[in-house]
Amino acid sequence: MTSRKATHGFIRRENRRLLLRTVYSRIANSRVELANETGLAKPTVSDLISELIDEGYLVETGFGQSTDEGGKRPRLLEFVPNARHVIGLSLTAERVLGVLCDLNGDVRVHHFRDLGGISGNAVVDVLSEVINGLLAQSNAPLLCIGVGVPGTVDSQSGLVQYAPYLGWENLPLADRLSKHYEVPVYVANSTELAAMAHFAFGDLSGANGVNNLVTILVNENVGVGMVLNGAAYHSGGEIGRLHIPLPSNTDGNGSSGNLESRLGWQNVRQRAQPLERRYVDGSLPGDKLNYLHIREAVADQEPLAIALQDDLAECLAQVFAWVLTLLRPDHIALAGGIADLGEPLLNSAVEKARQLVWADAIDAVTFSLDNASNLIAIGAVAETLQKELGLI
Repeated sequence: MTSRKATHGFIRRENRRLLLRTVYSRIANSRVELANETGLAKPTVSDLISELIDEGYLVETGFGQSTDEGGKRPRLLEFVPNARHVIGLSLTAERVLGVLCDLNGDVRVHHFRDLGGISGNAVVDVLSEVINGLLAQSNAPLLCIGVGVPGTVDSQSGLVQYAPYLGWENLPLADRLSKHYEVPVYVANSTELAAMAHFAFGDLSGANGVNNLVTILVNENVGVGMVLNGAAYHSGGEIGRLHIPLPSNTDGNGSSGNLESRLGWQNVRQRAQPLERRYVDGSLPGDKLNYLHIREAVADQEPLAIALQDDLAECLAQVFAWVLTLLRPDHIALAGGIADLGEPLLNSAVEKARQLVWADAIDAVTFSLDNASNLIAIGAVAETLQKELGLI
C-alpha cells in the first residue's frame, strides 16, 4: 500500500511539473493544447491545472480561438512569475552574496555582507542575516533557498563535508536552514552552480543552446563545473590541489606546483603586490589591489604584469586541455575574479591549449568570460527552480 501511494504521488508530481513547464515554455497555453502536447488525459490535465491555478502558479487570461469544428473557445493560461520568490546565495572566503528572484530567474533584490575574516558558525549567522535582508524586501511567498559553497558538498543531503575557506566540516547546512525558514533548502558546490547558471541562462555567457558546457571558476581556488547532455547530468568540484608542471617562466612562487597555488587569488595578489603603489590610490574605503589593476598594468606594458598574465594563461591552458580531452564540451566559460583580466588572458590560454590537444578538439569549442559577481547565486536559483518545479 505504501509503495502504491508513493508511486501515485510521484507520478502526480511529475505530471504537475510537466504541465507547468509546458506553459512556462509557451509550448501550449490551453487545457486542450496541453492534453495534446503532453499526452495526458483531459481529466488529469483539468484537475492539475485547477490545482496550479489555486496555488497561484497559473492564471486564466481570456479566450483563444475555437477549432474548425466549432465548440467552446478554450480558456488561455499564463504562467505567473511572481507567484513565489526564490533566494540564491553564494559564499566565498570574503563575502556572502544573495539574490531574491522570481520564478523566471529575474533578480529583484541583491544583498551582501562581508565576512571580515570570520569562520565556522559565525558564517552561518551572517548567511542568515543576508537571507533575512532579502526576505524583508519580498512581496511573495518564499518557495525555497539555494546555497553555493566553495568546497566538498553532498548535494543530496545538503551536508557541507569540507569548506576550508569557511571553516566548515560536516556541517548539515541544508537541514539547519530548512528548519529555521520552513522551506526546502538545496546546497551544492559553487562551481556546479556556476555551470547551472550558464546552462539555464545562457545569455550570461554566450552559451545559448549548447547541450554540453563546462565552467571553470577561479577565485581563491579552482573548480570545474559541468552540464552534460542538456542537464541530464551536472556536477562540479574543486581541483585546486591537483599538481601541474611549473611554467617555464616561474619566479619561484608556488613551488608546490598545484593549481590553487598558481591560479588562486591569494598567490596572484602576492605576486602582483609591487603594482599596488602605482595602481591603487586608496582614496576609497576598501580600495585594494584587484584583477582590474593587473589588467591596467598589462595594458601599460608593465613587465611584472605581463609575466604574471602569461603564467596564468599557461596554467589555464592545462586545465582547458584536460577539460577538452575528457569532456568534449561545446562551450567553456571562464568565470570568477580572474575573468576581469579579459580577452587577452582568455585568448592566450586558448592558444597555449592548442599546443596540448588535437586541433579539432579545440576548434569545435566556443569560449567566453563571465565576471558576474552574482553568478553562483543565480546558479543556486536555477538549481532550486529545477528541483522544486522542473522549470530548467
